[in-house]
Amino acid sequence: MSHGYATYGDDPEFSQDYYAEPAEQARRDLDELFEAVDGLRAADDRLGQDVADLAERLETGGAHQQQDRLDVLGRRLERLQQQVQALERAVRVSDGVPQVNLDDVGAETRALAAEAARWDDLHKELVTKEQRARYAEEIAHLDSVRSALSQCDGDLLDVIGVLASTDRASRARGDAESRLRALTTRRRTLLDEEIPAAVSAADQAKLALREADAVEARVVPQLERAERAWHDLQVRLRTRITDALGSNALLPAWFGHALGVAPPPGTSGDAWIRTAASVLAYRVTFGVTDQALPLGPPAGEGADTTERRWTWRARLESDLDALSV
Repeated sequence: MSHGYATYGDDPEFSQDYYAEPAEQARRDLDELFEAVDGLRAADDRLGQDVADLAERLETGGAHQQQDRLDVLGRRLERLQQQVQALERAVRVSDGVPQVNLDDVGAETRALAAEAARWDDLHKELVTKEQRARYAEEIAHLDSVRSALSQCDGDLLDVIGVLASTDRASRARGDAESRLRALTTRRRTLLDEEIPAAVSAADQAKLALREADAVEARVVPQLERAERAWHDLQVRLRTRITDALGSNALLPAWFGHALGVAPPPGTSGDAWIRTAASVLAYRVTFGVTDQALPLGPPAGEGADTTERRWTWRARLESDLDALSV
């Protein structure tokens, strides 16, 4: 196979014997790699059959020990599969298959990722619908207590009318006097406490709504830019992944560990490519360069797992688990 190097067959100084031994050694190394892959595949098949047999026994009433053995065999099977993948990768590299670095997306794509990453922080600046509803309640409460004062004044006029038209010894007058005391106390409470507090709360709510409107006018255009950046980023990364798949190039190890080497058939392929693009977007956004772990190391002890990075990671882990079902 020619790799574009110069040939020396016609050079009288060229010694065929000099190059024969290294070439023969390379061929032997490659043959050994193929034999190792074949051996691991055979072991993989045997172990897979053992796992299937044990699973069948468990379904028909196996014991706890068989469950433990099934767990052990499952872990061994996973390790064997990883070794097969690693050896197959080594064989393809030795055979000169080109490798693609999906993480090398360029400055423009990284800028898109940075713009898209602003969405969460920008969205946090907006006043939520629930907060706006509370402000509206504060404003409405002022109208409510003012209406209560009007009702109290009307009731007081009625009571005064009763007092003016009844005899001192009558029962109706005694009831009216008791009601007069209660209404007077209620009116004083409204004027001295409830209405001033409601006025202050309503003024603060109106100010907060004006500020919220100003923030919304400033932030919404930036949110729209971040949303467009996310859409463009997804399109770019999906295209990058599909182009790499179509070129038959060797995908990064982290990609194979997380997603395999090709999308599944049917409608599941759409979810697969969306998840693949999102995993790559995560790597680009947070500068993950780990070649084995698709999402990089997990959150360290004491990390705030409510931060966007870790909540996004948790969603991606769930999506990846769903793909393997």
